[in-house]
Amino acid sequence: MDGFDASTYGESFADTYDRWYGDLPGLEDTVAATARLAEGRPVLELGCGTGRLCLPLAGRGVVVHGLDSSDAMLQRLVEKDPTASVVVHRADMSAFDLPGAPAFGLAFLAFNSLFNLPSAEAQAGCFASVARHLAAEGRFALECVVPGDPPSRVKDAVDLHSIGVDRVVLRVSRQNPADQTVTGQHVEITEAGIRLRPWFLRYATLAELDAMADAAGFALEHRWADWAGTPFGGDAVTHVSVYRLGTSG
Repeated sequence: MDGFDASTYGESFADTYDRWYGDLPGLEDTVAATARLAEGRPVLELGCGTGRLCLPLAGRGVVVHGLDSSDAMLQRLVEKDPTASVVVHRADMSAFDLPGAPAFGLAFLAFNSLFNLPSAEAQAGCFASVARHLAAEGRFALECVVPGDPPSRVKDAVDLHSIGVDRVVLRVSRQNPADQTVTGQHVEITEAGIRLRPWFLRYATLAELDAMADAAGFALEHRWADWAGTPFGGDAVTHVSVYRLGTSG
């Protein structure tokens, strides 16, 4: 998508993110799982957005750093965090350096955030950047959708996201199986006008993610269907993959 960069999603959705996604199911499971995986060590959330996950995690007494490429998202997080319980970093998660940050016991990405990176190279760069910031045998946990069978050709879709007395939100998307991308817009229509909220995903298969992990020095430790630890099976539509650093071979 022309003009789409690392901060576009956050800048487009920051004002409505909590309203649309603040009550996603599984929050308590996610917070409990990430706290457990950290084993008492500091945690880094990549793509932390407005703090949906990192704020309650910090509320458990975990040392939490949050990284995002969007000033608008981070500003909303800071406004919700008057005690500065989360240390925030503005950076591109495909290539980042956090001087002075602690060695993290866990870095994690939830809700398909890895797929916001636009290419396999950028996604592999995320794995490599995470590896540089982890403590010995630290973990990297990802929550992603399991890609289904790709369409035989470019597939366009329009569906209803939400409808109310004063607004309609349509989701318009184009999936290109050749480069594993989905380009989309949330089109919000009100009496005041039309607001466009663009988004872009580059999805990856389990095999691709495992290869990226291996190249960065990780080995797969767990694969669940969700943060509650439900066993992963062939009918799962999402996966939580937990990789551990320096344990391969």
